[in-house]
Amino acid sequence: MHWLPLPTALVAAHVVADVVWIGAILSSSLLLAGAPFMADPSDTGLLARRIYARLATPAFLMSFATGVGRIALFPAVYAHLPWMHVKLTFVLGLVAFHHIIGARAKRLADGQVGAAKGATVIGAMAFVCAAAAAVLAVAKSLP
Repeated sequence: MHWLPLPTALVAAHVVADVVWIGAILSSSLLLAGAPFMADPSDTGLLARRIYARLATPAFLMSFATGVGRIALFPAVYAHLPWMHVKLTFVLGLVAFHHIIGARAKRLADGQVGAAKGATVIGAMAFVCAAAAAVLAVAKSLP
């Protein structure tokens, strides 16, 4: 049996973790946005919090670990790639939105319906950051 070389395995794990992370964050933000229209918003908050805690956070940690691992293998190469600095800026924005969504899900689960306010915009901004980072990652490999 042939195993993937470590750099390729790290990229594959990073991409899978990113797909789960972004999907979970967007799902949580959609639940938050719809909570005021639900019969029991705190139940919706509990579901958003569960998705955040059980999917988004572990996937974020995996994404972070595999991203750092990949950079650690070739630090001199990544230090001189301007697209990587821009990508990481978008990722920092995404991490901020990740934490905002998680905090709002927790507040909504605790019964604070006002925590759902602006969830649509926050989710949209998270999506923009994720899409921009993905475009930069893919575009760098084009001829």
